[in-house]
Amino acid sequence: MNPTLSIIVPVYNVRAFLEKCIKSILAQTFTDFELILIDDGSTDGSGEICDRFSTLDDRIKVIHKENGGVVSARKVGISAARGEYAGYVDGDDWIDAEMYEKMVHYMRSYDCDLVMCDVAHESKSLPFSSGATRADMEAGYYDYETLKSEILPKMLYAGDFYTFGIYPVIWNKLYRREKLISHQMAIDENIRIGEDAACVYPYLLDSKSLYFIKDMSLYHYRHSEKQMTAAYDDIYFERFKSLYDFFRKSKIASSPYADQLYYYYAYMVKTSIANELKKDSNISFSEKLKNIKEICDFTKREGFLDKINISALHHRLYFTLLKLGIPLPIMAGVSITKFIQKIFGGRA
Repeated sequence: MNPTLSIIVPVYNVRAFLEKCIKSILAQTFTDFELILIDDGSTDGSGEICDRFSTLDDRIKVIHKENGGVVSARKVGISAARGEYAGYVDGDDWIDAEMYEKMVHYMRSYDCDLVMCDVAHESKSLPFSSGATRADMEAGYYDYETLKSEILPKMLYAGDFYTFGIYPVIWNKLYRREKLISHQMAIDENIRIGEDAACVYPYLLDSKSLYFIKDMSLYHYRHSEKQMTAAYDDIYFERFKSLYDFFRKSKIASSPYADQLYYYYAYMVKTSIANELKKDSNISFSEKLKNIKEICDFTKREGFLDKINISALHHRLYFTLLKLGIPLPIMAGVSITKFIQKIFGGRA
């Protein structure tokens, strides 16, 4: 007999945190689940921890594979899953004991396609709803008409640069497995940034209803340990272009909500330039200038910055400099922006 719920955990070199993650799942008050641990070629002993736990609980299934990235691991996990519902947990995070009991309850009670909860950042101990520390989204059930009128028009862009209507993370949500499969399998495994958004937003667009559990931080995100955002990535911009191509060909791009994508692209361009300016980069100053010029040329060619309207002065200044395509003023603009946001507490 198939379980009600499949919990999928991609695992890659998270030895220091994996036991806490697995134990938090095994401690769930909702017990009719399978736990699928995908060891994505770990080299630090994480795979052995997975195997050890599998001998202690027959709900655990371990799959070892060569390293292929989180998208690859999630595809393997969802392909092996048998539950009516499916959820993801990162291997270095953990969840409250009642998380899935509450999520399955609302999924069943309202027969909805998606359930979301708040998240606690371990480094800040602050919950955030889908978009910021606290989102302008009421708790409760959203039927299809309300979803279309209130949620989808601001799912990627809630009106301020940059706040989301629905935060683009995959792991604070519960999905219908059969609906999730096609969206997860459609993601190019070369997408290594924005891979959560590439699944969440198309799934949301395909949903008929959702339930939002507000002010309950049921998922614990180990923000300080996420290395992708901290270290310089010499192919970050190439990763963004893979994500850009994915969204450009997605159903969202031909939907009434396509204009939100332009703001998302602008945000990703901004993070691409920020990546080039990270202190741990070992590239020369001239290489930084060259890389930023390449980003500017791409942005100008695609033209999405001409389709956005941002009210904040420092952001307008930044994108004006970017459209001019001269790297030095952009680098200066980044410094000015950081200074202003440090004073006023704005977003980077």
